[in-house]
Amino acid sequence: MSIPESLHDAADDFRDRLHTSDVLSGSQKLMILVLSMTLYGVGDIVAQMIPSIEYGPMDIGVSYFSFIAVVLAALLPPAWVALGAPLGELVFSDMLLGDFGGFAEVEGWLETSLAIYIAGCFVRNPRSIKQLFMAPVIMVLVDKVSGGIIDIAKVAVGIDPETLEESDGLFSAFLFAEGIDLVITIITSGILFGALPAIWLAPRLYGKIEPIMGLRPRDPANPPRLRGPWGTSIWAVAGLAFVAAAAVAMLAAWQDVAGNEGLSTFGAFEPDYVDRFGVAYLWIAAALAAVIGFAAFFALRAVRSRRER
Repeated sequence: MSIPESLHDAADDFRDRLHTSDVLSGSQKLMILVLSMTLYGVGDIVAQMIPSIEYGPMDIGVSYFSFIAVVLAALLPPAWVALGAPLGELVFSDMLLGDFGGFAEVEGWLETSLAIYIAGCFVRNPRSIKQLFMAPVIMVLVDKVSGGIIDIAKVAVGIDPETLEESDGLFSAFLFAEGIDLVITIITSGILFGALPAIWLAPRLYGKIEPIMGLRPRDPANPPRLRGPWGTSIWAVAGLAFVAAAAVAMLAAWQDVAGNEGLSTFGAFEPDYVDRFGVAYLWIAAALAAVIGFAAFFALRAVRSRRER
């Protein structure tokens, strides 16, 4: 007699709980969050120090260091890395640099979180060069394509006229610019500062970083499954995240065009310390973020060690 499909799903979900974040203690979850926030946030500040190259209408620069998020998500439970890494960009980068847009930043957080989670689950074996090479590219594709679709929608409905003006008012030119930006980001953030460092780092860190937090190394025979919370469909979660991100982006663009300061700018903090104190402030912010983040991480690790005695 065949086993009902629902029982198979229940068994798969039970195995997921045994090997993923459900068996993590509170301190372990916090350590993963803080470590992801710190490394990705500091990396975002360092990425801003790299000068961009302008060639005609193209601006060639580094959007972010995708290898940091991918390596962490390949070694640690990807769900908690996906929550922490983009949060580190907001807390340790945007706020320290005085460039925090408030509630409107939720759009970027949702897109990046989803991209990191999918890329982390894609790496079943942290020693696989092929998987490690593809994961940062997948992260960039999910992040940039979702953001690009929302940008196109904003221009199409007429609530982002400034972006269209930058393309001489031509919608086709705007679409071409979006495509070029995607290709450039895949090359810079996806390959040069993504795949290449990831295929070197992840195999060397595999089995070394996990014990620090009391975790077992990822088992290639039983990797994290690409599912939403409580075994829900990842497509449902992704769709909900995309709709939420689009709603926030549309609201922010509409309020900007209307000249209103409403929900989208709630909590905004924009003194722009880099303009006030110069580029040297980037080094100060990076050092400060690293000190705060690692101090919190090792404090959590010390608390966990005392509880285990």
